[in-house]
Amino acid sequence: MPSWDIQPAGVNAVLARTETTAQEFEPQLTSLNTGLEGSATESSSPIVADALSGFAGSAQGNIQFVLTRTGAAMTGAANATTAYLDGDLAMAANAQAAASAAPDPTAVMPGHGPR
Repeated sequence: MPSWDIQPAGVNAVLARTETTAQEFEPQLTSLNTGLEGSATESSSPIVADALSGFAGSAQGNIQFVLTRTGAAMTGAANATTAYLDGDLAMAANAQAAASAAPDPTAVMPGHGPR
C-alpha cells in the first residue's frame, strides 16, 4: 500500500510561487502581440506581415494549452491537498467514534463481570 506524506504548507508555497509566475503570462503575451504587430507594420512587407500573422496563429493553440494546463494543474493540486486533509479529518473522526463505541473493558474483567 502506498504511503502518502503531503505537506499542505509546502503545496501552498509551490502554488503561491506558481500563481506569481502565471500572473506574468498575460503581460508577456500582450508584449509578444505588440511586438508582432509592430514588426509586421514596420517591415512594410506583406510577406513578413503574413508570416508573422501565421506564426501568431499557429502558436495560439500551444499558448492556450499551456495556460489551460497550468490552471488545471494548480486546481488539481489544491483539490488533492484539500481531499487529503479532509480524509485525515474523516479518519480521525472515525477513530474517535470507534474508540468511544468500544465496550467497557471492566465488564469482562475478573470480578467485574455479570454475577
